[in-house]
Amino acid sequence: MNRPTLHQSYQSTPYPSRPVPLSHPDHLYVVGRLHGLLPAAVSTARVLELGCGAGGNLLPMAATLPGGRFLGVDLSERQVEMAQAAARAGQLGNVEFLAGDALSVLAGRGDELFDYIVLHGLYSWVPRQVQAALLPLCRKLLAENGVIYVSYNTYPGWHGRGLVRDLMLRAGAGLSDPEARVLAARQALDNLVSAYAQTDDAYAKLLAEEAARIADMDDSFLLHDLLEVENHPVYVDDFLAGAKDAGLQFLSEANVAASREENFSPEARRQLAGIADTVIREQQIDFILNRSFRQTLLCPAEALVQRRIQPGWLMDMHLASPLRPMGPDPGGAPGEAFFATPDGGRIGMTAPNAISALNHLALAWPDFIAFPDLAATVGDGAIVAQLAIDLYPRNWLDILPQPPRFTKTPGARPMATALARWQTEQGEMVTDQRHRNVTITDGLTRQLMPLLDGGTDRETLIAAVSALGPNDDAGAMLDAALIQLAERCLLVQ
Repeated sequence: MNRPTLHQSYQSTPYPSRPVPLSHPDHLYVVGRLHGLLPAAVSTARVLELGCGAGGNLLPMAATLPGGRFLGVDLSERQVEMAQAAARAGQLGNVEFLAGDALSVLAGRGDELFDYIVLHGLYSWVPRQVQAALLPLCRKLLAENGVIYVSYNTYPGWHGRGLVRDLMLRAGAGLSDPEARVLAARQALDNLVSAYAQTDDAYAKLLAEEAARIADMDDSFLLHDLLEVENHPVYVDDFLAGAKDAGLQFLSEANVAASREENFSPEARRQLAGIADTVIREQQIDFILNRSFRQTLLCPAEALVQRRIQPGWLMDMHLASPLRPMGPDPGGAPGEAFFATPDGGRIGMTAPNAISALNHLALAWPDFIAFPDLAATVGDGAIVAQLAIDLYPRNWLDILPQPPRFTKTPGARPMATALARWQTEQGEMVTDQRHRNVTITDGLTRQLMPLLDGGTDRETLIAAVSALGPNDDAGAMLDAALIQLAERCLLVQ
């Protein structure tokens, strides 16, 4: 097969560069702290991203943490040039991007250490000899109490996915044009799915599921995620064995809810309860879930990792919850209040102080409340701590190590970051202050965002709204747009 080299592939078609919320230092700090570690303060963190692409993940980190220092390394000069241009446009002087092989580039930087190291979309997509060198390199560069984020493809789930990859690779063999390769690959999968359209066996279901997943992928994402010249999934126990050899250990999955026992059948929970070894347990979970992708956090082997959250670790944190009050239910217990969960379910609470705490968090959402303040408001720090311990592993409570920078109140001179203002001019995708991609499609908001520099007064903004066309109340339209931006965590203090 005539495939481009890894370098050629990324030079010709840059990878879609987007924020990865679970890799943000805020999140890495919280997961580390809630496992008994003492990670470095995020406000002044030293952060390294290997395989940084065009900076879509690292740049928003630098914008939200102006006191931190950020370094991104990528093989593609084209992607690094894009990242550097975005850094200039975003007025970010605390981030640096370097082009080249990470092993060579970082060898010349002396004894420089990093508190947080991110490898997203890299580990499984490099040659095996590079893959084998990545974790030892990260350990060498990791500061005391540091945390590493690594995403990678995993077996057993990738056995089925690899079959689809093999089909699509063969369909595009000999085609040098990336668009033609993607088109041929998509057509080959569609043809195979059609051939099994009247079949209901396991193979047909596998093909249909993969086809549905791939149909939603951008061509550039498909090209690199599935059709890249290098793609080497691993079993998690093999990955963690390599981490151990490098002087690292398993801390947690970045998504702390990923391995919750509530996700499994009673029999699966019974089996998992009998597995004391963390690595064996994680591998068994992957067999149960047929997992194909992991986002794993690692820490130094000598760190004392604790698997049970202690209330004292929460005292300096800031809490928020997406749970929404539903009120009492005639079928519930006396005094029981119900809250809607983000996945469409509900949770019931009977403890008055727990209900009070969740109501206060609901009123503040999307803003955060400092743990001591919430504890003082409800008069029960123990119940607030227990709520956090119960809800955080279910993704029903958000925790930050410091107050968020976004504001719910636009103010007289509203402000978005220079990076967000620039992103609005580039397209519909903008990174919010929670390190998430949000889509801005309406013309009014897109026209307003570049003006929100913290120096433009209300009269000027109203005039800008009026200039867009006839309207009954430009002031009301402005207020509605600003409130929406604030609710989407795009305005800063």
